[in-house]
Amino acid sequence: MNRRIRVLHLIDNLDLGGAQTVLFGMVECFDYTRFDIVLAAMHAHPESIFFGRAAELGVRVVPLSPRRWLPWYLATLPGLLLRGRFDVVHCHLYVSNWLGKPLARLFGVPVVVSHDHCYDRFRFERRFFVTLDAFANAFADRILVIANSIRDELIRLERVPARKIELIQNGLSDRPMLFRRPYVRKTLGGAGRLVRWKRFDRFLRVGKQLLELDPEYFFILAGSGPEEQKLRALANDLGISENLLWLGAMPNLDNFFESINAFLLTSELEDVPMVLLEAMYHGIPSAAVADNETRAQMAGDILALDPQETESAWAEAIHELIQSPEKCLELGNRGHTLMRKEYMARDRVRRMERLYVELLARKNHQPKRW
Repeated sequence: MNRRIRVLHLIDNLDLGGAQTVLFGMVECFDYTRFDIVLAAMHAHPESIFFGRAAELGVRVVPLSPRRWLPWYLATLPGLLLRGRFDVVHCHLYVSNWLGKPLARLFGVPVVVSHDHCYDRFRFERRFFVTLDAFANAFADRILVIANSIRDELIRLERVPARKIELIQNGLSDRPMLFRRPYVRKTLGGAGRLVRWKRFDRFLRVGKQLLELDPEYFFILAGSGPEEQKLRALANDLGISENLLWLGAMPNLDNFFESINAFLLTSELEDVPMVLLEAMYHGIPSAAVADNETRAQMAGDILALDPQETESAWAEAIHELIQSPEKCLELGNRGHTLMRKEYMARDRVRRMERLYVELLARKNHQPKRW
């Protein structure tokens, strides 16, 4: 009798974040007749944003440490790997990748997969983290990356063999489209972690330019992070605070998407983050600074803003779009169609399932009894 393949997904935490959103979109789509999925978090507690969602999905969650700054996982993770008899360990985010991959190999897990969601520059600019990341990646059978830019950095800086790396872009779980509030007009939204490379300063400067074109514009930002106070100060300096709503961190962005009639992505490093995919899925006309090839190729499905232009030119292009309900509807429909065709999580998960089976077959491994 064939046994289900037992897979441990290991992640740093179950707080709000793009990697967590991607992971839970995947968890919804696995074939549970063939795969037994366990989710472990380096630190998590029942109040964590995604903890309750895991329970709703019927997925077992193992919190390895109840507090962020107490590394109980140094003891509890080896115990889980010893008892769990996993066929595959699939690691996400920083600590999970750096610690999970060597330990999984040490405790005899047949297949170890690394999932690289992270664009933060410190890991490529500081020698210590480059060395640590390269060391951990040596234990992975396959490294999944969400963008070619990450792939290129792994090859260039860490000397990871290209054959070990596979591009699997972010994907969306299947869900009903949100009901869009019909009375929302001239409301531009942005969302994400408030960190430097997300470039929300650009968002605010575009907002300033839009208000000069039309004082009826309103702006909504969802998210939190270390740059929040600087961004609030910039909004005050630009004189747009009265036209700006800060939502902070949210367990999901449904209310945010229902409240805007256009979305703007201004980040520099990432290709297509989850928040852009979600906006497009819900038919929201979306603009993005085309800082990379992936976004440039989406021109026509998004309003691709030339990174060589000024914030004033971007504002004029966005204003022209929002002034035309027909163009907004067309762009929103094109974005939704692209998401349904090429960016669904179920397709990503099928690829991962095939990858697990292929890697296990290469090692002549049969799923363990447990």
